[in-house]
Amino acid sequence: MSVDLTVDAGLEPYPDSFSSPGWRFAADPARPTEPPPPLFGDLLAILAITTRHELLIPSHVQDRGRRIALEVDSAEEVIARLSALLHAGELGPHLDEIAGHGLVERPDGTRVRQDGLLSLQDLRLHDRAYSLVTRKSLWTPIALDRSFGFEWQVELADLNGPRLERCLRDIDAALGLAVEPPRHELDREHSLWIHDFKLFTNPEILRREFAANPPPGLASIDRFIAPGA
Repeated sequence: MSVDLTVDAGLEPYPDSFSSPGWRFAADPARPTEPPPPLFGDLLAILAITTRHELLIPSHVQDRGRRIALEVDSAEEVIARLSALLHAGELGPHLDEIAGHGLVERPDGTRVRQDGLLSLQDLRLHDRAYSLVTRKSLWTPIALDRSFGFEWQVELADLNGPRLERCLRDIDAALGLAVEPPRHELDREHSLWIHDFKLFTNPEILRREFAANPPPGLASIDRFIAPGA
């Protein structure tokens, strides 16, 4: 399906989920030591990729309990602003969060702005450690928000889940760092499970809802079951 590039300016419709799964990219002490990139080199690569995929377009940074607006239009300008703030002593090399908004592709062919779609958390610039976190469940076929409605959203997941996966794979390739959870393991820590760079609905919830109220047109949930679940 082609997607209308007109952005819907209405309300942000996707509430937070039960939990905040994420991926931690960090230097691996077991790997051969290589010259590190410039201090903001990794961060520039990450934000250029999240902006290109329209999943995290940064607007502010949280540091030591303060929120600082970035008010810039590109990943390069974000880095220039952060660098200036660091050199002025307004920021430290350990940032709590870089946040902003992304665009959600919807089954009707429009896109809608969503604050907090993804965020970067617990950034340790000197240690090359960065966590990419999502508080949303629109990547998976059942909504797991705090209303406990367990609404089916298969088309939404098919449009946006692969976008998140591609974004994370691009980041992984650009950084060359170790990733937690490990890509070959199934992480069951959250209500949204992680395998590789893909999120999965907890299979207990998925199977229960499919047995009780299967969505029209979905004959099987096999493709939504995490490997090893």
